Amino acid sequence: MTIFHEIYGVYFRIVRELLRHKRLKDSDVTNFIWNEGFQESVMFLPQKILPPKQQSPEEEPADWGLFRRNANGTISPVTKYDPPCPLTILQKRWLRTRLDDPRMGLFLSGEEREQLRAQLDGIEPLYTPEMLRFTDQCKDGDPYEDPQYQQHFRDLLTAAQNREIMSVTYYSGKNNVRNVAAVPFCIEYSEKDDKIRVFCVEFKGHKENRVSVLNLARIRSLERTGKKYRGSIRPQQIFSHECKSVTVRVTPERNAVERFLMEFASYRKDTQRDAETEVITVKFYYNRNDETEILIRLLSYGPMLEILSPPEFRAQAAERIRRQCELLK
Repeated sequence: MTIFHEIYGVYFRIVRELLRHKRLKDSDVTNFIWNEGFQESVMFLPQKILPPKQQSPEEEPADWGLFRRNANGTISPVTKYDPPCPLTILQKRWLRTRLDDPRMGLFLSGEEREQLRAQLDGIEPLYTPEMLRFTDQCKDGDPYEDPQYQQHFRDLLTAAQNREIMSVTYYSGKNNVRNVAAVPFCIEYSEKDDKIRVFCVEFKGHKENRVSVLNLARIRSLERTGKKYRGSIRPQQIFSHECKSVTVRVTPERNAVERFLMEFASYRKDTQRDAETEVITVKFYYNRNDETEILIRLLSYGPMLEILSPPEFRAQAAERIRRQCELLK
């Protein structure tokens, strides 16, 4: 009997969590599945978990047999211990691969990475960094292995979680020194630039001044002020004012549709597909500060992609192509 179709998938995690409870009501199971599963999960998964309240011995059980019904109507797991989760060889190889990513130094200390490598001794990575060749990516990425850079990242991450105001010494793009008091609320990685940006609310005196974006590599020093920001920061509301949209049409030649949907998977978008031609029309939303990056990424698809709207964005693309043609001449 097949219980789970994907190892450690959603249903496995739901059942594993439920098996950790000694007593459960039927409503507890249903509510947990509703919150943690898919929309359709509540239509069939409770029947597989909840044992029937009355059943004749001749009937074949419809549930998975992981819980038993108590006299008071509650259910209890038939297992004695929590379900084990041994890693597969593929998972171990993936973890070993991730340990070689220089960005892992932002989250793990050198000692922690070595301890994990020791635990995965004898496991070959799926691939090495030397096997990868990035196209359309800037070559002056951030120094992820720099100890000071790593410490700044951790300090800003802690400050963002605790809403702590930091004193920041920062070098602008024109190499001007700025000293600001700011509370970070969002940290973002740019795949195109290979850089990390920090979204902050700056303060002038005791009043909020503006929302600014700092390049993490340009921060020269950070000091904790010990003061916490008591106001409310709603990143969705802030970003909505900075949000713009563009509509494009992508044709399936050279696997462009699949490549486009994968590259822009993290963006909020509305997609329509023509079943006959397999052409897709996509309207997706991006941050205003990323407009140049988005334009360059779209132009990399060449004739397989057409920018439909807005007109000013389409005009920018045409002007950039015109300048490139002039350079070739």
